[in-house]
Amino acid sequence: MDQIAARTIGVIAEHSRTNASEITRDTELNDIGLNSLELTEIVMDLEDLYDIDFSLNAAEAWDSLKKVGDVVDAIHELVSARD
Repeated sequence: MDQIAARTIGVIAEHSRTNASEITRDTELNDIGLNSLELTEIVMDLEDLYDIDFSLNAAEAWDSLKKVGDVVDAIHELVSARD
């Protein structure tokens, strides 16, 4: 697992109150009890952490980010575009 995935899983685990070791790229966000408000908070935390901008409103994020891997992939793309 790369550093972005590990840190992202850590942020998601913190918000979902799930042990990070139980979260994989295939974990569905709603399966670990996250709702759209919590996903918005996660996105804001990740934007601050990586100095990126998702440019998604809460509904768009909820529609496009279904699994942990979706979030990790989006961060990889945004970090690459930033650099």
